[in-house]
Amino acid sequence: MAFFRRRTPRTPVSAATVQPPEPVFRLGSLRLYQPDDELHLRVPDGVGEIAACAQTLAWTCNEFLGRLGQDPGSMGILIAVGIKRSRQVRLWCEQVGGALPQDVWPVLTELLDGAGTAVRPQVTAPVAFALEGLVGAGPATGFPEFPRAWVDAVAQSAEHVSVPDGLFDLVFAD
Repeated sequence: MAFFRRRTPRTPVSAATVQPPEPVFRLGSLRLYQPDDELHLRVPDGVGEIAACAQTLAWTCNEFLGRLGQDPGSMGILIAVGIKRSRQVRLWCEQVGGALPQDVWPVLTELLDGAGTAVRPQVTAPVAFALEGLVGAGPATGFPEFPRAWVDAVAQSAEHVSVPDGLFDLVFAD
């Protein structure tokens, strides 16, 4: 004995109707610390390399925070990037207007450091830029112009300090 069942028509799901999840970390602004004409001389392969580095760091933040399984709340993350001619990279990361759990922040900064090193642009002279990342609604306060470590180093210096050339002598020694 055979049983037949009438097939109910299925509504096809198109890619346009499937919405990707809202990102946990969104790139707010990209701050360049050199004028455009100088930056073009320092990054011979084009500033697209800086944009690619910034996108990789933003993606790393989004992936990590998205997999935490907890709501980090609203805050900002400032990621300042320094790149030397020797292709050394250093990141300065700060939470703005919020706080991730103590065990989460070191892991995130270590992942960012690895990602930044993996996508560093080739430069002919020191380059510095910063990303302002938004988590949730973003910070209730504005982002600082420079990371605290930079501000503290300049405050202790008796000389005028240019960014990034002079600053790297203080905060990014070989």
